[in-house]
Amino acid sequence: MTSALRRADSQMLAVVLLLCIIGVVAIYSCTRSSSAPTQKLVMQLAYIVIGLGVLLGTMLIDPGRLRGLAWPIYLAVMLLLVIVLMVGAIRETNRWIPIGPVHIQPAELAKLAVIIMLGAVVARLDEDRWDFLFLIKTLSYVALPGFLIVLQPDLGTPVVLFFIWLVMMFVLGANPVHLGAFVLAGLMLFAGAWGFGLIKPHQQARLTAFLHPEEDSEGASYQLRQSLIAVGSGHLWGQGLFHGKQSQSDFIPDQETDFVFTVIAEEMGFVGAMSVVVLYGLLLYRGLSIAAGAPADFDRVVAAGIVAMFFIQIFSNIAMTVGLTPVKGMALPFLSYGGSSLVASMIAVGVLQSIHIRREQIVF
Repeated sequence: MTSALRRADSQMLAVVLLLCIIGVVAIYSCTRSSSAPTQKLVMQLAYIVIGLGVLLGTMLIDPGRLRGLAWPIYLAVMLLLVIVLMVGAIRETNRWIPIGPVHIQPAELAKLAVIIMLGAVVARLDEDRWDFLFLIKTLSYVALPGFLIVLQPDLGTPVVLFFIWLVMMFVLGANPVHLGAFVLAGLMLFAGAWGFGLIKPHQQARLTAFLHPEEDSEGASYQLRQSLIAVGSGHLWGQGLFHGKQSQSDFIPDQETDFVFTVIAEEMGFVGAMSVVVLYGLLLYRGLSIAAGAPADFDRVVAAGIVAMFFIQIFSNIAMTVGLTPVKGMALPFLSYGGSSLVASMIAVGVLQSIHIRREQIVF
C-alpha cells in the first residue's frame, strides 16, 4: 500500500480531497436549517471515508485483473438494475434500492460497468475491428443498461452512457462519420419517442421549461429560475458562507444533490465557482495524461471512458444550474450529497490510479 501511494498521482488525489471538502461545506450550508442540521453532514463524511477506502483498494487491483472481471461486474450491475425496477418507487421513480438508511443507485455503478466491459471487448479485437457492425456490437453493451435505466425512468444516465461510448470508440480509431450516424440515429429515436408519448410528462416539462423558462414559473421552470437567481446573486466574492439568501431559505429543491453548485456560486461567488471549475479541469487533465500514457488498449480506453464520464457529468450539472441545458437529475462528482455517486466516482479515480501506477512500474 505504501509503495502504491508513493507512485500514485498525488495531484489527482489532492484535487479529489479538496472537492470533497468543498462539497461537505456546501452540503452543510444548505441543510443546516433543517430539522436535523447535521444528519446529511455526518452521512456525507461517512460516504467520503468509505469512498476513500474503496479508492485505495481499487488502486491495488491490476488493470489486467480488472479486465478479467469485466463480465462478472457487468452482469452483477445488470442484476441490480433489474432489482431496482422491482423495488417500490421513491419519489415516483425506481432508481434506488433502500438498505436501511442507505439508498443504492445502480445507475451510478452502471457507468463504470459499461466502461470496463467496453474496454475488455475492444482489447480482444484485431486491427480490422472498426467496421459498422462492430460498432453496433459494442453499442449493445450500452443499450441493455440504458434501456433498464430508461424504465426507472431516467433519461440523463443513458445519455451519459452513450457519450462515454462515443468517446471510447473515437479514442480507439472509429470512423467519425460512423459515429456521427449513430448520433443522428439517437436524435431521431428521441424525437420518435417524444412523438409517440414515450417520454414521461415531467421529463417533457423539464425540456419545455428549458426552452421557455418564462412560462410556468411556479412549476417546471421554478427550479431553474431559482437557480439562476442564486448564481447571479453571488457576484464576484459571494454573499458569504452560510449567508446565501436562496441557499439558506430552501428555495431550490434538491440543492444538496443536483444543485449543490448553486450554493458555491451564491455564497462563494464567481471566484469560488471558478475555483471549483479549475479543480475539475485539473482532474480531467490528469485523467487525460494517464490515458495518453497507458501501456495497453484496455488501460487507455478505460481511462478515456472515465474521463468522458466525469466530463459529461460535470458539464451537464453546472450547465443546467446556469440555464445552458435542461434540468436533469445528475450529481456533481465529489460535491453532491449521496453515497452511490461518491463511491462510484472514488472507484473511477482508483482505476485511473491503478493504470497510472502500472505505467510507472513499466517505465521504471
